[in-house]
Amino acid sequence: MSDITIEPAREQDIPAMMELLEFANMHYIPSEEMADLDWRCYFVARDSDRMAGLSGYKILSPTEGKTQLMVVHPDCRGRGIGIKLQTARLEAMAARGVKTVITNADLPATIAWYKKHFGYREIGRLKKVHEFGDPTIRWWTTLEMDLAAWAAKR
Repeated sequence: MSDITIEPAREQDIPAMMELLEFANMHYIPSEEMADLDWRCYFVARDSDRMAGLSGYKILSPTEGKTQLMVVHPDCRGRGIGIKLQTARLEAMAARGVKTVITNADLPATIAWYKKHFGYREIGRLKKVHEFGDPTIRWWTTLEMDLAAWAAKR
C-alpha cells in the first residue's frame, strides 16, 4: 500500500476530479445544487499517480465557511483519506479566520462520521433542488461545526 499525499488541487486536476465525483453522483456541475467548482479551494488525495479523493470549501463571510464536495474513490475507502481531506480543508479555513463551518450531507453514515470525528451538530434540513448525491434521499442534513474550538484543541 502506497502513501497517500494530500495537496492543493491544480487546474489540470479538474478532469480527474470530475471523474471521481461521478462515483458519488456529485458530478452535475454546474447545476442548481452546485453552481461551479473553484479548484483553488480544493484538496486532492493522491495514491501514487492516481487521484484517491478530493474535498473543497467555500468562504461565505469573514467568519463562516462551508464545505463542498468530498469524495474518496471506492477502492481507497477505509484508509483514513476522508479524515485527512477534511482536516486539510478545515485547517485552510481556520487559517483564513473562519470560526464556524456549515456542511450539508445526505447519507446517514456520513452525517454520523462528521459528528463523531469533528463534533458537528445538526441544525436543519434543506430540500435538494437537483439530483445530487444519493438520489433516494431528497434533502440535505445541515450540520454546523465550531471551527475555532476545534482549532484550539489541535
